[in-house]
Amino acid sequence: MEKYVYIKKSIAKHFVEFADLLKSEEYNNLGETWQDYEENKWVLLNDKQVEFYQEHPGASPKEVWDRQIIVPVKTLEQAKQEKIWEIISYDSSNAVNEFTIGQQKMWLTVDERQQLATQISANEAVGRGTMTKWFNGTEYTFTIEQWKQMLVAVEVYAGDALNVTESHKAAVNVLDSIEAVEAYDYTTNYPPKLVF
Repeated sequence: MEKYVYIKKSIAKHFVEFADLLKSEEYNNLGETWQDYEENKWVLLNDKQVEFYQEHPGASPKEVWDRQIIVPVKTLEQAKQEKIWEIISYDSSNAVNEFTIGQQKMWLTVDERQQLATQISANEAVGRGTMTKWFNGTEYTFTIEQWKQMLVAVEVYAGDALNVTESHKAAVNVLDSIEAVEAYDYTTNYPPKLVF
């Protein structure tokens, strides 16, 4: 059974299928052009437009009318925002947030570093010369002084890495073309990862 597809601007979905052609005797606002659609008239789609609509059910009336999907043009601000999200994601990844003890790669968040500092201070306060800590199923025992040195090194590294991340964001924000933003390499200038 053949169906007739019409578009009408004031209808929420814009597309309506009918089993029969609409007759001018019943509908005094029939149209044939895109301008007619803009003026809120019922406009019948031709076979090629209906085929395009069936292939692209999410297409807008204009895309169906022209039988061409409109690719949105990215603005400079959108490109910058996307690049900054990439920078933030990179900064949060183990490409930056990682150090090595022995053969074990790991990272300590700010909260974990604060907790470790508290544990070091507590162990030192009770007169212990060494402290044991478990990370990722592995036991580590170092002197209190070694723990302090490692924690300070990780804290300095984290601060330096954050400064690089912020400098990359600032650099992206002053770029004046989408091409420059998309070509920007935010993986550079990070400090070398720590190895203990």
